[in-house]
Amino acid sequence: MDNTKFTDVFGDCFISGFTEGGEFSAIVSIKVSDKSKVSAVKAAAEAEIAIAAAPGLSVGTKNGLDKGKSDVWDDTETTISVNWAGGGDLKPADEKWDLATVVDVATRFPHLVQTCAQRTSAVLTRYTSLRSFNEADARNPAGDRFRILDYDLCSLYTQDLFSAFLAYKDIWAELSEMMKNPDRYRERDPGTDVPDPITLTPRSLNEARLLARKGLTQITDVTKDLIYNPSLADLDGNGNQRPVPYAWPGEIRKRMPIRHHGLTIREQADLVRRDTNYGLLTAQEVSKIGQWARDEDLEFAPLIGDRLPVPTSWLHRRRDSLFCTLDQERSAKTLDRLTRLRFHAHECRSVNWLAVIGRQTHSKRCQGRLSSIGFSTDGESAATARDDGTHHAVGGRASANPAFWSQPLADLERAAASKVRVEYEQGSGCLAALIVLDAHGQELTSWKEYGQGKVSMPAGLKSVEQEAPDERSGWVLAGFWGHDDSVVITSVGAIWRKA
Repeated sequence: MDNTKFTDVFGDCFISGFTEGGEFSAIVSIKVSDKSKVSAVKAAAEAEIAIAAAPGLSVGTKNGLDKGKSDVWDDTETTISVNWAGGGDLKPADEKWDLATVVDVATRFPHLVQTCAQRTSAVLTRYTSLRSFNEADARNPAGDRFRILDYDLCSLYTQDLFSAFLAYKDIWAELSEMMKNPDRYRERDPGTDVPDPITLTPRSLNEARLLARKGLTQITDVTKDLIYNPSLADLDGNGNQRPVPYAWPGEIRKRMPIRHHGLTIREQADLVRRDTNYGLLTAQEVSKIGQWARDEDLEFAPLIGDRLPVPTSWLHRRRDSLFCTLDQERSAKTLDRLTRLRFHAHECRSVNWLAVIGRQTHSKRCQGRLSSIGFSTDGESAATARDDGTHHAVGGRASANPAFWSQPLADLERAAASKVRVEYEQGSGCLAALIVLDAHGQELTSWKEYGQGKVSMPAGLKSVEQEAPDERSGWVLAGFWGHDDSVVITSVGAIWRKA
């Protein structure tokens, strides 16, 4: 054997011994069907899993929960995953794993390991630490010494390689998903930061996938080169870091299409925190509803609509703003219940000066479209209501004409809303209908631009329904949030609250 090939055959270190002992881990997952029992189940589980400080000492909270234990664990599903090394036979083979068994085994495990230990990891020693190895190497000719490669400098470099490899795998998987369901995504707008965004055409998506696969291949090749030449992870002769042969994965991700709103606000906020390239929530939306979205008793439905960019021309005095009916209760310690609900439509009263050139003003085009939401809460029962019977209005312009109000005024003290239906025309930038229904499908209140009552939705409109997360847990309609352009509402989503 050529001595320079020593590392290829024997590696850079050898196993000089083993650490012995044991390891025990148990993962307990509890699925609760009734969300109102989460706190009780959590307390019962903590009492079950709590390990006594000394033999024979019981946990105080457990005794208090034993009487109602059967009720606490109703409608729950428990999954226990156990792994261990060492300790021998932990329990009889015919005894099932439950919380009591897990706690009992965990308590006895250190004693079991003392009597039956197992090799848990190897002790690695470098050859250069052996006197006999160095003496043997000294006897070799000067041109035929053992070549022991040093991989210490590779650790940081390989961490970067591994992170980039995983990022490319995620990109490849996301691009594959886009090719299957392109309607769930929208293309990025070109700009100085993204001059060439990836389009949703099969050719563009496939070319991007090939770039991701090329990056995976290049990272694999670099890893192979490090085995024989670990100095590649070190600085070059000029003290500079060697450039990597692959492109930074973030460059491709920055060009990728963005997923449409299709998740709950809490899920979207998690994605934004984990990877800002998703861009599901705007900074304005995060600032506006961030405090409410963190409330476990509130559920924000995704925004529905087709918002258009706000023109900057002097002919259009429009703005884009975000509204949330919960704003009226920011100072309250507890949220009041929604009791009344009325929708307003836009009534155009201005002169259409653009008619002379064959165009319509924004106000004229939005005639009859949803413009404002009026509502009241039970904390305002004694206050004087507005003309439409509610105490607050959010969104665009609230109409003073009762002909542009939804009928009837919804009384949510007597009927519970369980579904909200939003209808809009693609590319219009406004909503054609907003309908609130009870559990039986009866309309509590609604505004439809094409006619009220049981008039069927005309062709060309898109309809999206939003339901309470779980009717059995007593979720109720708590309000709405969305965008408006000072004239009409451009997108809207329901807010549900756990009663």
